[in-house]
Amino acid sequence: MMPISARRKTALFALVACLLLAALPARAFHNGGSALCEGCHTMHNQSGGTANPYLLQAAGFSTICLNCHEGTTISSYRVSTAGSALVVGLPPQMMTPGGDFAWLKKSYSWLYGTIQNEHGDRHGHNIISSEFGYQVDNLNSTAPGGTYPANSLHCISCHDPHGLYRVRFDSTVGISGGAIQSSGSYSDNGIAANPSQAGRAVGVYRLLAGTGYKPPPLVSAPVFNYDPPAAMSPTDYNRSETVTQTRVAYGNGVASWCVNCHGSITGHVGTRFTHPVEGTLGSVIATRYNAYLKTGDLSGTGTAAFLSLLPFESYLGNSAADRNALAAMARSNDANLAGPTSQDRVGCLTCHRAHASGWRYALRWNNESSLLTYNGNYPGNNNGAPPEYHMGRSESETRRAYYDRLPERFAVNQNKLCEKCHV
Repeated sequence: MMPISARRKTALFALVACLLLAALPARAFHNGGSALCEGCHTMHNQSGGTANPYLLQAAGFSTICLNCHEGTTISSYRVSTAGSALVVGLPPQMMTPGGDFAWLKKSYSWLYGTIQNEHGDRHGHNIISSEFGYQVDNLNSTAPGGTYPANSLHCISCHDPHGLYRVRFDSTVGISGGAIQSSGSYSDNGIAANPSQAGRAVGVYRLLAGTGYKPPPLVSAPVFNYDPPAAMSPTDYNRSETVTQTRVAYGNGVASWCVNCHGSITGHVGTRFTHPVEGTLGSVIATRYNAYLKTGDLSGTGTAAFLSLLPFESYLGNSAADRNALAAMARSNDANLAGPTSQDRVGCLTCHRAHASGWRYALRWNNESSLLTYNGNYPGNNNGAPPEYHMGRSESETRRAYYDRLPERFAVNQNKLCEKCHV
């Protein structure tokens, strides 16, 4: 029998890992902790020699993730669209709560007085994987508001590849002290994944890294000072919101976790305070959020106030009771669209997506335009909308950036969504 080349072995291992992912439920491969070792590593270092000290199946720290997490069609675990993202006028496919990294490959130009240009890497976190076409941020050398080096930004800069962090039976978070029994990221029919007994634990939300984490292999990387937030997602989260919304229940600690890399931009460090985060909304803002349905319509009662384009951060934490309450909110069938109370908060993910979006700065909606809809439609460079509203995008790209939400769910001429809290 002919020997198998190193490259073919790498491709074969990656294919097997992805097939395992596709054949099992979305959370089965990682299952709240470390995945199948052979899914990411090679036993005898066939794919890199001395240049691959981590025995990875691929050369890059993001590439190893994208081997499975990129694709051409929607699947629960995919966070990057392959191929079509580079076609002019066509949008990326994925609609996960965190966004689709492929928006980083979409650059736009339009005429508004003079030619306006928007480079793709303004659309989110610029993970690096030359094999998948992702390059270093061409503007920021470090994380805005922090010191994390942009030329070392990988998936494992935020996610712990071995999933060591866990929610323990006593509601604390750490890297030891209880065997991880399942993923803690998901809500099934309103029932939370909770540690069932002492000595057991569930994984933290999305395998996020926590206190003490230092992303490998950086020597100069800042050490994390904050643990992952309490949060929960419905299992069918990569989906269109044409009919119903996807509600992720973000709990306590979302903004604090972002401080691990973006300290001064949130006001936690230094003086670069741009918007209050993690302070309670108070009764005035909560009442506005609950009443606001769209521009000119303040008839909401709070029972159907939630908007996935402006999710709020709950005060709930990791106790069993709080996780059950988060699970009751994390739905994709509009069974729970209750708005905030005065004790809930604004978090970073209220306005931003964690990965990337169709808008500048990974925003959930277009804050650069004064109107989100124009004459009842999403503005596009192919439907007669003024350039200052379509900003170089086709109508289908604009619609996808809003996760296929129907434009009639907004006002005929919808103003910026700052109105939801500040009308």
